Amino acid sequence: MEQYLQHLVRQQAANHRGQVRIHECLYQLSLSQQGQGFAPFACPTPDQFRAEVAWPGDWPEAQAKEAPAGAPGDAEEACMDEEMTNLLGFLGGSGAT
Repeated sequence: MEQYLQHLVRQQAANHRGQVRIHECLYQLSLSQQGQGFAPFACPTPDQFRAEVAWPGDWPEAQAKEAPAGAPGDAEEACMDEEMTNLLGFLGGSGAT
């Protein structure tokens, strides 16, 4: 069960990183449009966005791109992914995210 929860935490952290990156792209687009005299919406700055959607992955060690203590390596993570696929298959899920 602990491995399943760790997998979910890693998955949510990846989703959060993706949302932050998407926001950064939208913010850059809004700056470009403002520079051209066209501003259809006001996009919050990256700092405003991060303050609104703060996540444990935004902690200092994550900002420094350091893995948290006890974080699995690639081989261990692949094994855990396989275990999760097996568990979801057993429970009748597809394992698709």
